[in-house]
Amino acid sequence: MKDIFLQLTSSTEVNLMLRFLLIPFLTLVLYYLLLMLFMRLKFIKPISTLDNFFLNFQFSKMYSINVTTLLLNGYWYYLLYNNSVTSIEWGFVFKLSNIYLQLAPFIISNILLVMFYKKANKTILNII
Repeated sequence: MKDIFLQLTSSTEVNLMLRFLLIPFLTLVLYYLLLMLFMRLKFIKPISTLDNFFLNFQFSKMYSINVTTLLLNGYWYYLLYNNSVTSIEWGFVFKLSNIYLQLAPFIISNILLVMFYKKANKTILNII
């Protein structure tokens, strides 16, 4: 588990594949847990417009996406900071030690969150 979550570069293909599966999955789990939390909080509703359940749900989705993105990018920064940022090579060579390949699960997770955010934002604009 240390090789998957606390080191930037994986030593084997199995660990890299586990990272490709676990990082986006855990990001989605965190997103849905935060969504359940934000749906239950009452202090987020300062105006009467949010009495509409569907509108409140969409705003809760946006809050949970923002917090999840903040936590994911904080974790990404932690990995880069503690595992020598100077190891980034700007040439792309398809090897297991390639930093772009190692950071791809984080990019996939961020892309998923951006897609959810755009959908929630579009739904809010259609409601209002």
